[in-house]
Amino acid sequence: MRRPLAVLAALLGAACGLGIHEPTGPCGEDAHVGPTPQQLAFVSDARFGQFDICLINVDGTAVAQLTTSLGNDSWPAWKPDGTRLAFQSYRTLTPVGGKPQADIFVINVDGTGETQLTTDTTNEAQPAWSPDGTKIAFVTDRDGNNEIYVMNADGTNVRRLTNNAAADEQPAWSPDGGKIAFVSDRTGDPDIFVMDSTGANPVDLTNHPGVDVGPAWSPDSLKIAFHSDRAGNFALFVMNADGTNATQLTDASVGDELPAWSPDGTHLVYDTDGELWVIRPDGSEPRQVTHSRYVQSFMARWRP
Repeated sequence: MRRPLAVLAALLGAACGLGIHEPTGPCGEDAHVGPTPQQLAFVSDARFGQFDICLINVDGTAVAQLTTSLGNDSWPAWKPDGTRLAFQSYRTLTPVGGKPQADIFVINVDGTGETQLTTDTTNEAQPAWSPDGTKIAFVTDRDGNNEIYVMNADGTNVRRLTNNAAADEQPAWSPDGGKIAFVSDRTGDPDIFVMDSTGANPVDLTNHPGVDVGPAWSPDSLKIAFHSDRAGNFALFVMNADGTNATQLTDASVGDELPAWSPDGTHLVYDTDGELWVIRPDGSEPRQVTHSRYVQSFMARWRP
């Protein structure tokens, strides 16, 4: 039996709390002043309660919806030059039973040129671009459990990177191109691992009984942000790229998830209770970006 994308499902469920303000924008946001005028890709369920990929400035303005399919679109990943986004979508039906399956698509930042990259009858999800923009790492259950694969950016030359009886998920390419961080439960609970970009030499970085997920590399490849329930509820942490000096950034009072770095390394964006926030990597100056009521905004990624 194929194992579902379990960690992703948990993340999506945990991200969907209720906001407290009335939505006014096309993806459910109000204009609000944030720390910088840069742009984020994120996921919103403002349209019919389904997940779409949207764009928003970090000051909360200029919201734009990119995807419009009737399937759920999520897990946006920027091409390093900032011109395109890869994402996963459940718009494809399996040949037997008609159940939705995840496939990977790409789309231009202006909403044009949407292209499907994977067509296997299993799930392909959680895309991550290589720093040179030529490859995309992703997760698939085509072998019976979730493993990490890599393909060319046009969907060709698919190759397997991990081979383990446990689930390997959430690949994140280091900016220097040499490593891929990922999440695996091969130790009995989800930990963050790192391996060579060839799939060799996997090393457990967190080795903690809690759930450690959502790895995100700093622009200089020296640190990895992640979220963990080791403080009770999910909170943001940052550690050195070798797993040392894990430091808690948020207080876990609500549940903070899925950090992503700004291109200059001065901020992290994350979601909490269905809203987007930014914070300094030392845990200071948290500021709210979105203000929505009954609309979820989550899984944000900073434009390069």
